Amino acid sequence: SGHGGNVSFLVNIVKYAGERHKRIFCATCWLYLSGPEGIKAIEENRRSPIGGMGHACELETSIVLHLRPDLVHMDRVVDETDFISTPSYYMDWVEGGSLIANPPWEDDSITGAYGASSLATKVHGKLWLEAAISEKISQIEEIHEQHRRREERRSKGYGLWGK
Repeated sequence: SGHGGNVSFLVNIVKYAGERHKRIFCATCWLYLSGPEGIKAIEENRRSPIGGMGHACELETSIVLHLRPDLVHMDRVVDETDFISTPSYYMDWVEGGSLIANPPWEDDSITGAYGASSLATKVHGKLWLEAAISEKISQIEEIHEQHRRREERRSKGYGLWGK
């Protein structure tokens, strides 16, 4: 996906494709660095508290600092962490709680940023980008493994495939 705003749409596409093309195994995920490996990399290295990673945040700014430092103007960075949060709804990279909502960004952000981009570092950007690449490679391998094992089971006539 690469973008949190795409997830609800992609979940429906994955379900649609899976129902209509039963021989394939397709999947999507919330964002990069949202699986166990990614979350571990974030938890071990982040400097911001919960609410510091969302959009134009510590994480995303760090990655851009690593890839294209010429595009980042740290002197213009504005941290925006004053979200209307409750235990079941808050903004962070891997959002928490059971509530899913999409209030207008203007409710929580003056600049369009969500998080603490002032805490971004080039070093963390390299580390998080490498973890994201590793995580995506693992997810692709897992998708292939799922497909292989499902085809193997189907070839033996499991469930409705045997009828």
